[in-house]
This record gives sequence, C-alpha cells and structure tokens, in this order.
Amino acid sequence: MPTLTDYVLAIRTEGSPPAPEGVRTVDLVLKEGDVISSTVAAMRNSGLTAADFRSPAIFLAPAGRHGLVTYAGLCGFAGRRIDAYADGTILRFSRLHHDGGLFPDAGEPDEALVWAQVGEPFADGVRCVALGPSQPGLVSPEAATVIRHAERLRMVPPDSSRDSLAMFVLVAALRRRSDDRFPFLSTGEEPVPVAEDDPEQGIDLEKVRQEAVRYRLEQGEDAESGSHHDQRIREADAVDIRTLLRRLGSSSDGPDRDEWRCPRPRRHWNGDEDSSMHVYSDNRARCPGCDAEKLGPIRLALDVLGITPDEAASFILDSDRVVDMCAVREDA
Repeated sequence: MPTLTDYVLAIRTEGSPPAPEGVRTVDLVLKEGDVISSTVAAMRNSGLTAADFRSPAIFLAPAGRHGLVTYAGLCGFAGRRIDAYADGTILRFSRLHHDGGLFPDAGEPDEALVWAQVGEPFADGVRCVALGPSQPGLVSPEAATVIRHAERLRMVPPDSSRDSLAMFVLVAALRRRSDDRFPFLSTGEEPVPVAEDDPEQGIDLEKVRQEAVRYRLEQGEDAESGSHHDQRIREADAVDIRTLLRRLGSSSDGPDRDEWRCPRPRRHWNGDEDSSMHVYSDNRARCPGCDAEKLGPIRLALDVLGITPDEAASFILDSDRVVDMCAVREDA
C-alpha cells in the first residue's frame, strides 16, 4: 500500500494537511482576485518547474471541494494527472488512463448540447445527469453521452475532498478526446446559460488547465537542464520509438514500418485493427484518435503505462520487459 513517504514532492495550498518529514514541500499561495490568474500566479511564485514532476509528486488536498481549481492547474502544468491525498486516502490518479473510452454511451444526442450539468442539485433549464453508486458502473450510458458530447459542462461535485477529486478525474476522462476538455466547477445554482461562452457558469477549469500549460511552455528548458535527470530523459527520448512500440505490444502492417497499431486499443472501438498510429522521421508518433500532437518515446510511455517521466526513462533504458498492451483488448 502506498504511503506519503513514497513521494519526492508534496504540493500544498491553503488548508492542506502537512507533508510528512523528509518529503520536499511546495506551498501554493493564492491571492485575492481572479481565481484562474491567482492559481497560475501561485505556481509561478512557488518556483515549480516541469522537472519537479519527473519524480513522484502528490497534491495534498484541503477539505471540501476547494482544491479542485489548484488540482486542475497542476494537471495542466504537469501534462498528466498527478496523485492526490484527500480525506486520509492516497488517490493514485497518475496510474489511470486519461480517457474514459471504456464507458459506453447511448450514442450521439439528437440535438447539439451546448450546455449540460453533471451532479446535484439539478438545475432547471439545463440538461442534468448524475454519477454515483446508483448508476450502472458509476456512469449510465445516458449520462456518458451527456458528459462526453456537451460542448460546455457544469460539474457540481460532492462536498467530500476525496469524492470531488474522484468525480473530476472521471468526468475529465469521459470528456477527453485527443486532448483534455475540463468542465466548469459549478454550484448548480448558476443562472440558465444564455450563450456558449456565458461567464456566469462557475469556474472554467479548462481555462485553468490551458493557462497552466501555457506557463509550462513559457519555461522553455527546465532549470535542471544538464542534470542527470535531464540527460536520462534525453537518452530515453533518443531511443528508436519503434523499439518502444514493439515492447508495448504494437506491430506494423506496412513494409516501411510507418503505420503501427496504437498501443492503447481500449481507446478504439475496434481495438485499432486499422493501425492508425503513424511514426514520423523525427522519432515521434501520433495516433489521431488519442493524441493532440506527436509524442516522443518518453511521452508515449507516460500515456500508455501511466507512469512518471523517471519511471518511463527507466523502462526504456534499463529494461527489456515487454508489456503487451495490445493483448489487453483481445483478452477482454
């Protein structure tokens, strides 16, 4: 069972529990004003860098739903889900797949859903659905359709810190396509939306994520450039991505070995029998159904295996282990 001392970095915000002794701690101090700008400013002022997330990191969530905005920003900055500690429980979100393709839906809605809501209390004038133990597999097909296809989604989380984070990660997975589409953090008491970009619908967690991504890109090279960490990442990213694809159970159909079966068959309705992943001359690959952009070996291993960058480098450089991800769909 994991413990907090397994982590190298603990990230706190106002109201968070203390980190255990010996674990590096970063405090994000949010100032008054616009919550989105304040969240990104807190990350800037804390000194966090992208390199910090190469090792196991965990967010120590405050009580209630108040940590969701910070967590959304951290996911954007890290480029992946990070683990969280909430209500005395370690939530290993970093090990989960980013997308919720395994949850069946009821098909595309008959009419375009500009706004919808997940969570209670239900609001008049907005299409609302619920999650929870009363729903088949937590998410009914009807709820999955609404969450997945709504252009804008309000999310009303439960009061529990643990349950609100779990709901957010599930909803974000259901909404993900080639990239994330985070929901709005809502109370359920906002007025009926009058436009697609109605500013009165809560806190736009997708905007929080995008601003955090922008900050990460602004940083350019990490402060640890030239360090052992950085060298390991570069070495792993230089390994032929075709070698990694074979170790992930993928195979190539064509003689030029440019078209490969995606090693994430669960995200494809047919297990990606059509070999949709293309390998490019710059040692990167992209599946149009799974990836918003081309991925190098490190990022591909991160996404497929749900591991940290350090773990991805070790998998690529220090091991010849084969993890046949393509067999998962066939054996299901």
